[in-house]
Amino acid sequence: MLHKYDKIKSSLLLAFAAAGGAAISGTAAAATGSCSLENGYSMDLASYVAEASDCIETAENFDSTIASELFLALNADRAAQGLAPLNRRTSLDMAAKAHALDMSVRIYADHVDHEGRDHLHRIRAFDRTMLVGASGSNVTVSLAADNAAAVHEKIKRDELNADNMMRSTFTDVGIGVVEESGQYYVVQVFAAAEGDFYQAIPVSAKGSQPLKASLTDRDRQVIAWGLVDSASGEMLARSTMPRVRFNNLNGTDSAALDVLVSVRNDTFVLKGPLVSGR
Repeated sequence: MLHKYDKIKSSLLLAFAAAGGAAISGTAAAATGSCSLENGYSMDLASYVAEASDCIETAENFDSTIASELFLALNADRAAQGLAPLNRRTSLDMAAKAHALDMSVRIYADHVDHEGRDHLHRIRAFDRTMLVGASGSNVTVSLAADNAAAVHEKIKRDELNADNMMRSTFTDVGIGVVEESGQYYVVQVFAAAEGDFYQAIPVSAKGSQPLKASLTDRDRQVIAWGLVDSASGEMLARSTMPRVRFNNLNGTDSAALDVLVSVRNDTFVLKGPLVSGR
């Protein structure tokens, strides 16, 4: 049984502190791609989204019934503990399905694929509006002869998996179940959706666009944004202006759009979509 969750962290806070705070000048819409998983998905962000979307669209071995029953069992357990139900989000389903499908083809079970992409990478690749706080994932492989109740109980037997399922701050979940060679490859992806951009951020980003967001906590306020190179951690662009500019991507394969938010006397970072400058 495998588990992983991340804490909110970013170089954006440090970058703005160094700059003295000064301004410095939905689901992914996939391009037409093709599905070939023998060597995994493409490393290029835009191609990855396109290929994974095509694979999900054409695969015939997803078990949507088991996935739906796992979702109901998950929320039943949360209700029994007095917790709010999780929303099932299409983009998180995409993230979960893409990983479950890859695991089933290349026969492995891990939170990180062979190319180094983890659950947060997949969330930010497929969801083009969500501002993510905490996130996590559960991964397991079970016999296809098992029913949903047995799979659910197997996931829960791991303490940290159970913690993910009962984490009060999580608001949304996606579930992917692939049946292959007598086994279920199961992935659950969790996120705390702290807000959404009003306008979806394109995967291949050009020019600029308004950066307005609806935050779940009305006391919070977006005060800055930054684009961070996913590979090097280099800050490519940052500003306090309410408009994000993608000009500095300059062919960068993948950059993370981070948003700095203030509430009372505290500041923290929310994680937006990944973008490509190619």
